Amino acid sequence: MERITKKLNEIENQYLELENGIIDYTNNIIKSPDLKKKGSKFGIYEQKGKKMMLRLKAVGGELSTQNFKDLVDIMFKQNIPFLHLSTRQNYQLHEVDFDKVKSTIELCNNKEMYFRGGGGNTFRSILVSTYTGVDKKSNFDVIPYAKMIENEVFFIDKAFDFGRKLKIGFSNSSDDEFVMAVQDMGFVAKEINGKKGFKVFAGGGMGRGSKIGHILLEFLPEEDLLKAVKAMIELFYDRGDRVNRMQARLRFLVEKIGIDGFRKLFLEYFNKETVENGIVKPIDYANFIPNLTKFEINNTEENYNQWIDFCVKETKFKDIVSLVLYVKNGDLSKEHAQKLANLLDNINSPIVRATINQNLVIPMVHKSALPYIYEFLNNEIPEIVSESFSIRGQIRACVGSTVCMIGVQDSISIADSIAVELDNLANLYPQYRKIIFKEAKNIRISGCPSSCAGIPVAPLGFIGLKKRINDILTDCMQVYMGGILTESIQSLAFEIPNLIIPIDEIPLLVRRLFEDYLEMLQVYDLTFTQYMYERRLEEF
Repeated sequence: MERITKKLNEIENQYLELENGIIDYTNNIIKSPDLKKKGSKFGIYEQKGKKMMLRLKAVGGELSTQNFKDLVDIMFKQNIPFLHLSTRQNYQLHEVDFDKVKSTIELCNNKEMYFRGGGGNTFRSILVSTYTGVDKKSNFDVIPYAKMIENEVFFIDKAFDFGRKLKIGFSNSSDDEFVMAVQDMGFVAKEINGKKGFKVFAGGGMGRGSKIGHILLEFLPEEDLLKAVKAMIELFYDRGDRVNRMQARLRFLVEKIGIDGFRKLFLEYFNKETVENGIVKPIDYANFIPNLTKFEINNTEENYNQWIDFCVKETKFKDIVSLVLYVKNGDLSKEHAQKLANLLDNINSPIVRATINQNLVIPMVHKSALPYIYEFLNNEIPEIVSESFSIRGQIRACVGSTVCMIGVQDSISIADSIAVELDNLANLYPQYRKIIFKEAKNIRISGCPSSCAGIPVAPLGFIGLKKRINDILTDCMQVYMGGILTESIQSLAFEIPNLIIPIDEIPLLVRRLFEDYLEMLQVYDLTFTQYMYERRLEEF
């Protein structure tokens, strides 16, 4: 803690610069881009309506129940109306008053929730498999390693002064290793003869010039983890393009010199490093089990059983399950967050995790608590229960132009319109509702060309833009198809030529695609992701 306090004192001047920048911006002394330069490195951005957004990094989206309660208390104290769960597993505080930014930072720092990175040209939030540590298929728990990296990188100043951002992630099994292939640096848990380590990917990423990364190392021993991350930080700091922002991500350097040349360069940096891992604190999840609250409540309602089917995932522990809480648009009001904090207390859950799908997961719940949780949510936050059955709750969309300063289209309202069409389709063919519900998660919508909703890997994606049609500037979206990341097929989404369509035509396009997919299911056994991959090269 003393080490962290010392570093926070060192960067206090940067917090003060941000505070003074907000004052200058309010008085029209500086412009919005100048303010962005002062705040983005902390994950702090202006949003529409003369408010600020503060992005709180959380490794793998994990907060202890106490930290979640602390965050809710800060929201009430600072009158912050809602938090947003991002696709990078962050907790974003929205509509923060200009004059409360500095004090909000201090309140979070005091609860060991820090703002460093999370935005700008820095080492960004570390992505981690949601069910690590409790998943039946897990090789080993990767979140202790990810937390160690976050804790150590916090003190490496170069990691917060790149030419562009650097994103890394950890997967606990090979099932989703190709999610790691679209990180700048991705680590997949691997064991060889009982020796723990990682398969390492490099040079992937989403956004302009999206790429699927290359295998950098087939096996990195666990004790060399920080050494590898530090080597990549040094390499990217030295060799990343600081002149041409459009070519500044790590993937462009890999592309320029080739993976063999890049591997050779990386190993030169790696072999010079002498840094050793910080403390890796293994988590014995079994120790949490005796403290989980048990209940003697039954529920035989059909809706309850359907909720169980959609929201509950078995773990490797007897009578312990993980529970998904579907959060529409990833937005939680402070009042709803307070009720969730109460629920976590009532069931004595130790942790909660934000997911890349903008939901929350309670990793460990005693099965006997499920009827109580269902009843609690139905009474206190019925929206979370209804979202569990809602097709709309599955569609991933960014915050869009109503909030984001660079948003072009209102992705939220477009997602709503798509959901209406798919709901109508499900009502027409109720036997397929579960399939439509399950596959709707593969629809992703971004209000601008940024990759906040993960369009580059979307089976079906839309990016907001404006196009002149018949001499009228029209609200449109570019259509992407065919993103797939599996062991046998890895492909980024294809930008469909000449398929830029007005936003009011998008819901019908999605419905037609789903109608055709359901018809294909009469003959073929395939997922919607596979179906869109097969259609990616067709003319529309």
